Parts: sequence; structure tokens; C-alpha cells
Amino acid sequence: MTFLPAKETSTASSVQYAVTVIAKIDKDVDVLAQMQDAFNNFIESGQVWALLIGFVLGYIFRSFTAY
Repeated sequence: MTFLPAKETSTASSVQYAVTVIAKIDKDVDVLAQMQDAFNNFIESGQVWALLIGFVLGYIFRSFTAY
């Protein structure tokens, strides 16, 4: 794919620039499968327990510091 910008005109000469854009995605991107893998890793690694314990401790701390 080649893009040619607008031709520059001047009294001496006109100049054209050619820019070639090369882009390719080599792998199949399956966003839902990636999200499912991330969620399964979150559960299997025990991070869900750290999240729940953090919520509980945060709630307790907030109740102690609230007037």
C-alpha cells in the first residue's frame, strides 16, 4: 500500500514523496479467549483470595476510621 501526499508545487520543481506502510498481524487475536485465560489464571493462582481478603480488611479499616 503506497500513500502519495499532495504534490508540492513551487516555481523551481515539483516534489512527490512516496511512503510505504507495512503492517501485518501474524497471529489470530481472540480477545474472549484471552480474557477467559486471564480470569482462569486469576482464580488458579489464588489472587481472588487476596482480593477478597483485601476487601474485608479495607472495610474493617474503614469502619474503624469513620466517625
